[in-house]
Amino acid sequence: MRKLARKYGAHLLAADGMFGELAATAGRPECWAADGVHPTPAGHAALAAAWLRLVA
Repeated sequence: MRKLARKYGAHLLAADGMFGELAATAGRPECWAADGVHPTPAGHAALAAAWLRLVA
């Protein structure tokens, strides 16, 4: 994905890094993605905020 985004000049929200950072700083990864994959409501809110920062 990163390679394609660079190639085509597309926005890319690197959610893996974002969630890794959130999990490390919050100390509770399950707060952001209870099963480690699917975002919780707090995880969706973090994604939305990150997307808005990216495209604004």
